[in-house]
Order: sequence, then C-alpha cells, then structure tokens
Amino acid sequence: MRCLRHRLLVLLSFVLPVIVSACKPPPAQFAPPPLPEVTVARPVAKEIERTLEFTATTRGFELVEIRARVKGFLAKRLVNGGGRVSAGDLLFEIDPREYQAAVGQAKAKLASADSQLTIADLTLQRAEDAMRQQAATQQEVDQKKALRDSAKADVDLAKALLQKAELDVEFTRIRAPMDGRIGLVDVDVGELVGAADATLLATIINDSKIYARFEIDERTLLDLRRVFKNKRPGEDGRPELPVRMQLANEIGFPHEGRYDRGANTVDTSTGTLLTDAIFDNPTGTIVPGLFTRLQAVFGTEPAMLVPDVAVMSDQIGRYVLIVGADSKVERRDVEVGQVFDRSRRVNQGVSADDLVIVNGLQRARPGIKVIAKEAESNPAPATSP
Repeated sequence: MRCLRHRLLVLLSFVLPVIVSACKPPPAQFAPPPLPEVTVARPVAKEIERTLEFTATTRGFELVEIRARVKGFLAKRLVNGGGRVSAGDLLFEIDPREYQAAVGQAKAKLASADSQLTIADLTLQRAEDAMRQQAATQQEVDQKKALRDSAKADVDLAKALLQKAELDVEFTRIRAPMDGRIGLVDVDVGELVGAADATLLATIINDSKIYARFEIDERTLLDLRRVFKNKRPGEDGRPELPVRMQLANEIGFPHEGRYDRGANTVDTSTGTLLTDAIFDNPTGTIVPGLFTRLQAVFGTEPAMLVPDVAVMSDQIGRYVLIVGADSKVERRDVEVGQVFDRSRRVNQGVSADDLVIVNGLQRARPGIKVIAKEAESNPAPATSP
C-alpha cells in the first residue's frame, strides 16, 4: 500500500505541471491600428475668367440740387423728403404775390410802349408823305424814323421785362425736374429763402441706374492698355467690359454691370485713374453712397483648380496634402490664386495627376500611410461667384 501511494505521488508530480501549463492563456501579440481613410480628388484644368477686383463707391445716375431761384417766404412744402417723386411734381411754393404784381406792372409798361410805337409809326408815315409833297425835309423824316425805332426798342424791352416777371412767378412753383428719390427737406413753411443766395431746398437722385466709381493704379492701367492695344472697352467696336458688384451683405458678385467711362488723366496725387462702371438698379437695391467690391472680367485663361477645403496654411505658407504612389501622405507647398465657387486656383505646386486630400485632413499627417478613396466628382467650375 505504501508503495502504491508513492507511485501515485510521483505520477502527479509529472502530470500537474503539464495540466497547469495547458490552462495558461497564450501571450498577447501587438496588432497595428487600421490605416486612416481619406478622400482625395484630382486637380482639374479649366478655362477660367481673368478678373481684377476693386473697391468702389456708388452714386446715383443723376443728381439735381433743388434750389430757390427767387427770393420769398416759403408758402407750401408738399414733400417731407425720403420718398419718390416724378418729373413735374410740385414740391414747394414760394409766396407769389410780389411777382404777380410785377407781372401786372410789366404788362402795363408793354401796353404803354405799344401805344408809343403806334404814335411813332403814324408820325413817321406823315413825315414821309410830307417829304414826297416837298413839305418836309429828309432830316425831319430821319428824326421821326429814329423816334419810331426808339419806341420799337421800348416795346422789345417791355416784352423782355414781362417775360422775366412771368418767369419769376413760374419759379415760385418749384417742381421736380426728373423721376427719382428726394432727400431730406430741412426748410419749413414761412422761412425766407433765396435772400442771399439760391437756398438749397432738397436734392433728387435718379437711382434707376447706379455708377460705381473705382480707381485703377497706374501699373495695372499700363498692363491693361498694353493688352487692349491702348483702346478702351467699347471703342472702335470693341466688346463691352463686364463688371460685377458685391454689396457688404452679399456672397459673390450678383449684380451685373459694365465699364462706362474713365478719366483722361492719371491723378498725380494718388497715381490712379478714376473709372466708372454702370449698373441697372430697377428695384433700388443698390443705394448711392455705399462702399462695394467690384470684379471686372477681362477674358479667360487656363488654370488648375482644387477644392478650396484642401488648401491649408501655416507659418511657412499655403500647402496641400497629397497621397503619393506608396500611399504615404506628402506635403506640397503651393502658390494659390482666387476662389471660383468653392474651388481654389493653384498657380504652382500640383499637377493633374496628383491625389489631393479633401476629406479626412485631421487624420492625415505627412509621412504616414493612408487608404485613399477618390471622390466621385470633382467640383471645379470655371466661373467666378
């Protein structure tokens, strides 16, 4: 029995280590993380508009100052200002009684002058008849003729005075010379106007069209004149130059206009040429006096475009991340231009075969490998916003 127990203990001493080792878990092995996925797009070569942008100020197509042309007390004010008026609308009325009395006096003087002319004509005729009968001399006839001519001049003078008096009466009723929006009115009924000078009563601006004035620096001006052979748009049958406008609360340049005119000399104090573009404004959206941005279109040119979201910047400059042939991320420094509807022009740094990362940029770092998935479409329109 004692021998049997001994044999069992020896057997267990060999079996138990084997059983224990079989129950231990296998040692842990390192599993690398999955490669990050990114979306890529290829740059697109397209014809784009060649544009220049300027800061401009707007003003009305026409502006007229309404002034008192005769002296008197303001009897009526028929506008409060700020509203629209039509050509011929009565705006103000100055007390006309003094000028109506002057018309009466001028009519009386004209009637008197007409009577004197009638007498002078009859006297001259009698003198001429007497001379034919040798009862009067040529000198007497000449004197009567001079008196007749003087009376005729008095009639002409009386007619001119009457016309002036009637004009003064007409000037007491001040009407709008054109359609437009009238400015604020700062004169009140009973106020004396036109005493020392032609009192400014109001202004009217025709804003059915709007001028946008901007300045072209002399370097740009010389470049443009060389390109267009020293001719301005619209001259000698040349096409008009499209100009677009952007207001402060707008995205893009939604207002379509055209180049209208430019100064004939460069301002020596600023080194710029004053230029006007003109825009239709039927709804009155564009208000005179605004600061705006203009975009002038000078034709088209080839360009390379990438989605604007792909272009990043740091202290070194602008760059994009691309996926190389070995699926590694690379940094490419680029020289960029304008934005065209969410696509950025790249002047230097990428080619049409590059895979530019447009999505997943936060997971992409230069030097790491990624899984690149090409975008279904490449938004790269060729028109400016």
